Amino acid sequence: MNQQLTLSIVIAALWCSSGCIKIEKPVPAKIEPAHVEHHVDEQNLNRVTLTERAEERLGIKLVATKLIEIRRRRTVGGEVMLPPGQTITVSAPLAGTLSRPSTGDVPVAGSRIEAGRAMFTFKPLLTPERDVLTSAEQVGIAQTRVNISTVQIEAERQIESAKIGVEAAQIAYDRAVQLLKNKAGSQRNVDEASAVLRLAQEALTTAETRHAFLSGITLDEQAGELVSREIVSPVTGVLQSLEAAAGETVVSGKLLFSVITTNRVWIRVPVYVGQWRGIDTAEAATIAEFGQPLTANPRTATYVSAPPSANPLATSVDVFYQLDNTDGDLYPGQRLAVTLPLHNRTQSLVVPFRAVLYDIHGGAWVYEQIDEHVYARRRVSVDYVDGEEAILETGPDPGTKVVTDGAVELFGTEFEVGH
Repeated sequence: MNQQLTLSIVIAALWCSSGCIKIEKPVPAKIEPAHVEHHVDEQNLNRVTLTERAEERLGIKLVATKLIEIRRRRTVGGEVMLPPGQTITVSAPLAGTLSRPSTGDVPVAGSRIEAGRAMFTFKPLLTPERDVLTSAEQVGIAQTRVNISTVQIEAERQIESAKIGVEAAQIAYDRAVQLLKNKAGSQRNVDEASAVLRLAQEALTTAETRHAFLSGITLDEQAGELVSREIVSPVTGVLQSLEAAAGETVVSGKLLFSVITTNRVWIRVPVYVGQWRGIDTAEAATIAEFGQPLTANPRTATYVSAPPSANPLATSVDVFYQLDNTDGDLYPGQRLAVTLPLHNRTQSLVVPFRAVLYDIHGGAWVYEQIDEHVYARRRVSVDYVDGEEAILETGPDPGTKVVTDGAVELFGTEFEVGH
């Protein structure tokens, strides 16, 4: 009995010991998901050390980076157009015959003509020439004299009416300017009053030119005909259309020609509706021709208030700017690059754009001077370019000296290009 008990205890002990023994499994070696043979830290890129002679040969020049307040700008396309009131039409005051002017030939459409340039010699008609006037012709002469006097009086009234219009427009303009100074008005009201004043002044000029022409017409009762007069261009501009020819007999009111003045043009700028309220119309816009740098012969244009217009298909509204075109370089319909100033201003890091280099992958870099004659390439992020300056999102600390002239040569030196 005791032997059986002892044997049971031994078997239980062996079973317990075998179940409590922990069998350890081998641990597999850790495998890295990626392995980089040569890790490059951009803060420890190659440093280029130059001698003084090498710096002179490469033409190295340094400029310190600046943290300044920048006005954001946006460049969009614009179209040259003529403002209202710059097309002058000339018609025949009476029935008559046209002939070549005494100073030469009739200019062709598209020619640039000066104010006072003779366009036609105009000979008003009454009846066929006779040595002795009949009673009917004498009555016709009297009637013509009445017609001429009526036209001349009407021309005088137009001058007086135009003068009153100019005076009223001048008063409205002065009032708008004074309200703006007192901060009780807006620049828009000043622009609108200025446009009305210019239109009134142009209407007065046209009325005075018409009166000067009609006042010179006299009646020769003996010959039964009017004295010939020359019809001249009232303004300097481009001959837009020629509606009559030398040798033609025209009726009263017949359109003879039209002239457009191009010394002042408007620029129509379509702007996306979500962005146009951010444009600062109180500041001038910069105008440049396509294909030319914005800094090459820049022009400045001021905002003008024009009749509202928009394009629903393009989701845009039109903003208008006025530009001086005395030299006649711009043509209606010409497309231009217009740089618009925006309201928002930001503190941004600025370096000269010529200091920025781009690698084959599009990455932007500058060379920073870290010690005397020692330079290191640093990555930058360019937000946008404004003229000759690059506005950076990220880059060296303000005050850091970077290479401008000679940066490309330094880039070639680092990578031994051409060695």
